[in-house]
Amino acid sequence: MARLGRHFERYAEVIPDFPGFLAAVETAAPVHLRVNTLKASPESVRAELEAQGFQLSPEPWCPRVLRVGGEMPAALGTTLLHALGHVYLQSASSAVPALALGARPGDRVLDLCAAPGSKATFVAQDMGDEGCLVANEPNRSRVKSLVSNLERLGVTSAVVTSYSGQNFPLRCRFDRVLVDAPCSGEGTWRGREARPKPVNPGFRAYLTRQQTALLRRGYEVLDSGGALVYATCTYAPEENEAVVGPFLEETGARVVPLELAAQGEPGLTEWAGRRFPPELALARRLYPHRFDSEGFFVVHVAKP
Repeated sequence: MARLGRHFERYAEVIPDFPGFLAAVETAAPVHLRVNTLKASPESVRAELEAQGFQLSPEPWCPRVLRVGGEMPAALGTTLLHALGHVYLQSASSAVPALALGARPGDRVLDLCAAPGSKATFVAQDMGDEGCLVANEPNRSRVKSLVSNLERLGVTSAVVTSYSGQNFPLRCRFDRVLVDAPCSGEGTWRGREARPKPVNPGFRAYLTRQQTALLRRGYEVLDSGGALVYATCTYAPEENEAVVGPFLEETGARVVPLELAAQGEPGLTEWAGRRFPPELALARRLYPHRFDSEGFFVVHVAKP
């Protein structure tokens, strides 16, 4: 079996075309960048970078996300456009939860686990930098990178807080909440540079408790009629459907379809003999052989 294959054997029955999946994870994920439309347009960014020798193509599901092909003439992070905040280096999969949130100008939005700002800055773009974006990051050592990226991309509508997510103040109310939860990170294991760290049952249990608490608090501060997106970069059902399923049954929240052109497989409704609410089929699992980026789980929940 290939180098990374043994880490994913437990998913052989749930990932379609499992041999194709194993082949994909042995290759590095393609490089993507996001155009920051608060400062530039996709057309101007493409013209500038292609003049420097970069090969770029827009993703059909989001023209603001550009795929970098061929051999790069320089590291994108060293370009002037990056320094000026016209572009943000971001995996295609990481962009999907922010798009799924559907933020609009004037919204009150909470990103509960915001550093380093990949999704928060994308949400600010969708808001047109109008409204209020609370970018919360409990890890004080990561707040610096969050603030730096918000400033570099010219976001002025954001307030940075540093509460533990599960204890975020209940007095606050939001139209939209993003819970990009800490997870085992299996979806990032691609290519020769990947260094998987097997997850033991104790650590998995710790993660699922934290994920459940974050999801519940995010829902508690969500206004009626609001939208919440829960996302992880792992394939583990214990951290995805097994977290969201009981939450749906306890709260009466409903899953709504993701209005995205990005390819994805349905969420699981059963795993290891355990059944989940059938509406979890409306969630999306992003696999690298079907959606050439990192692995992700994304579900959009509405509050009645």
